[in-house]
Amino acid sequence: MSKLESAVPGYTRLGVEPYTPNIGATINNVDLADLGDEGLRAELRKALAEFQVLFFRRQTLTPEQQIALARVFGDPDKAKAFFPRHDKHKVIELIETQPAGHRYGVDQWHSDISFSANPPTGTVLYSKIVPASGGDTLWASATAVFESLPRSLQIYLEELEAVHSFENSGWPNYFSQLEDGEAVYRKARADYLPVVHPVVRTHPVTGRKILFISPNFTDRIKGLSRQQSDALLTFLFSQFQKPEFQARLRWEEGTVAIWDNRATVHYAVNDYDYQPRLLHRVTFGEDRSF
Repeated sequence: MSKLESAVPGYTRLGVEPYTPNIGATINNVDLADLGDEGLRAELRKALAEFQVLFFRRQTLTPEQQIALARVFGDPDKAKAFFPRHDKHKVIELIETQPAGHRYGVDQWHSDISFSANPPTGTVLYSKIVPASGGDTLWASATAVFESLPRSLQIYLEELEAVHSFENSGWPNYFSQLEDGEAVYRKARADYLPVVHPVVRTHPVTGRKILFISPNFTDRIKGLSRQQSDALLTFLFSQFQKPEFQARLRWEEGTVAIWDNRATVHYAVNDYDYQPRLLHRVTFGEDRSF
């Protein structure tokens, strides 16, 4: 039986294999460099909403093709972080590390750029250079985590709001290593004031509830003392660490991962010292994430 024949029911253009019971799918029988068919694009959008993170092996994409892939899901000109940019295609961020060089501090659970008032709705990440071992990325389903909580706690959380800030992450340390780091830091503080998001959000496509917090950017819960906020956030953050809610990807050259930034958090494992790594990232979004 072929991979396509054994695919999840409801897909005729894609071979969809669930990665774990709660999150993720491997997609077979598709060349992401050729997405001219609307039926194929529609199934990709459906799969992303259903499985939250999609994995594709053995892909070869030009920068233009990666940007076109992001456009299947949203607008690649939406929110960006502080990574260096591709010299010809500014919507492509370069996540690059060199032996014994700087690490970006993304080895904490986070959803991308939640310190923005309108975070990106998803991300296309394409591996160009990968370590011989290490450098995996993990995703956790923020919907599955929320649904696992006691109903009384779910109801309480739905009344809360949390403050998100890039200063709660590793970015300030990164700025300090730049030649013009102080100026970059001052500009970032002016451009990205702390924002407030509901602790629980509703996904606009699936209608599922999402625990919208992350250790990398969520600073505190409004209306609680610092002690109360820290205690509650520590408990909630710990739920992302349960393997039952996770999918872990070992990168190969030519791997593409696409994830729903609203429904997931992810963690970049920092265990590949003395090995180079380069990924091209395109975030995509909408005028309103929620």
